[in-house]
Amino acid sequence: MEICSEAPLHNDNWPSDITMWINDREIGTWTSPGDFGGKRGRMTPTWWDSKDTQYGLLKRWLVNKKGAFIDGHPLSAVTLRDLDIENQPVITMRLGVKADALHVGGLNLFGRTFGNYPQDLALRLEYIPGQRPGHSPVAMP
Repeated sequence: MEICSEAPLHNDNWPSDITMWINDREIGTWTSPGDFGGKRGRMTPTWWDSKDTQYGLLKRWLVNKKGAFIDGHPLSAVTLRDLDIENQPVITMRLGVKADALHVGGLNLFGRTFGNYPQDLALRLEYIPGQRPGHSPVAMP
């Protein structure tokens, strides 16, 4: 996802501690360094006022059997097993800034027609048969 902090108009030096939860389980917190403007986002429509937020940073959050990561950097020890996704009827993903965060700067999310990256927010699940934690692989005929 493309994401940044939220400040009045924009402010490149406006940190915000953005937390992700999956199925109400806290995955971790990333500090966005600012709310970016001053130069137009590549995808931002011309009708969007140039004094406002223009773009964010492309961030990849990942949870696997080893833990939670952002852009390949460790974020927390929460694993897929902790999320118990196989036994949940739905998967919810929530982003927010905690009221007691050190940097309470809000957040902006960008879709394919705003910011610098022509993509929408995406949630991707990968399932490899026989690779479920705690289960033996199934032999295929």
